[in-house]
Amino acid sequence: MEYRFSLTPRLIALALFSGVALMVLLFALGYQVGQSMVDKPVPGAAAADRAAERARQQITGKIANDAAAAAAPVTERANAVQKAAQ
Repeated sequence: MEYRFSLTPRLIALALFSGVALMVLLFALGYQVGQSMVDKPVPGAAAADRAAERARQQITGKIANDAAAAAAPVTERANAVQKAAQ
């Protein structure tokens, strides 16, 4: 027996269709694997985020108040000099 392999248009179309189907299935598999690897949000995470934001705002406000208190003597002298110059 002798087999002859010839690439007919039907076999070429089948090969192209199979290649495209393989790529689509690999993409879908990768997408599903990626979705399963994503970290799910922790139920209490939103409350922790709000608490951290409040703490950051309090610290920022305290720093601003301390800076204003430290600059008060200098600004008082600068205001006194401006008044004396007028």
